[in-house]
Amino acid sequence: MKLTILAIIVILSQVSWINLAKAANPGSIRRLLETNECSGCDLRKANLSNANLIGADLEGANLQGANLSGANLAVSILSDANLSNANLSRATMNDADLRGANLTDAYLGHANLSRAYLTEANLENANLFKANLIESLASGANLSNANLRQSSWFRANLENANLGGSDLFNANMHQANLKNTDFSNANLTQAKLIETNITLANLNGANLEGVNLRGTTIGLSVCLITNYIGCAPQKVIPEVE
Repeated sequence: MKLTILAIIVILSQVSWINLAKAANPGSIRRLLETNECSGCDLRKANLSNANLIGADLEGANLQGANLSGANLAVSILSDANLSNANLSRATMNDADLRGANLTDAYLGHANLSRAYLTEANLENANLFKANLIESLASGANLSNANLRQSSWFRANLENANLGGSDLFNANMHQANLKNTDFSNANLTQAKLIETNITLANLNGANLEGVNLRGTTIGLSVCLITNYIGCAPQKVIPEVE
């Protein structure tokens, strides 16, 4: 029995050591807070909640599982950074550079990503509930299976983006660039696609119940899967006064 207990203690000690080894480097956290620069740093699971990181250089940094809730990351550089499983709820990230960043499974509920650069970023399974992505540049981004409910994409660029299987319930995509956007099997219920162009978008299996297509240029594929009044190939539906 004593040997069994001793073995368990040894195993638990090893697990604890491994978890500590995977945590953020305290020196890296100190460097970031003091200099606002930590490109390529190991900041896994770092607690940076409500931190003032305006304009911080975190290019290529590892922020996997970090707590950045409420942090101010406006105009920061996070290109190619690993933010998978990070908590970015209510974070301020307007004009941030997130090109090529890994945001899989990240929580970005109520975050401000207006005018953010998300080109080729990976946001698969991310939660962007009520997030602000107005005028963001997300061409080629992977948003498959993401929670985008009630998010705002006014005048955003989503050309060639993958939103397959995503939940866009009541999302606002007014005047967004949706050229070649993949909406296959996405939930677009009550989404606002006002004054957009979806002639080349992939809408196979998408739920378009109650979608708002006022002033939108639509194609034959849309007409085949929805009973929208006035639906016709390449027809621009006039605004309703």
